[in-house]
Amino acid sequence: MNWKRYRLKTYAVSDNRPLIFNPEYPWWCSGYGEDDKGEYSVIIAYLPTDEDLIKYWHDAFDVEFTEEESISFSDRFPKPSYFVP
Repeated sequence: MNWKRYRLKTYAVSDNRPLIFNPEYPWWCSGYGEDDKGEYSVIIAYLPTDEDLIKYWHDAFDVEFTEEESISFSDRFPKPSYFVP
């Protein structure tokens, strides 16, 4: 399966979980910021290339992505406890 590794911002700060939970699609909050519209969360998320990001974070903005062949975990973005490959 091919993946998109997204970096996005969302104004959902107190609850920045995706709108649809899927244990096969890992995500992390990597930080917070503020702009003229308010506070935002910075999210890193993996979704299959055919999935629509907006289904998961409807207010996503400043979206960037890279195409990946697999999901990579690291010290900064460890394998989530809910993750089911």
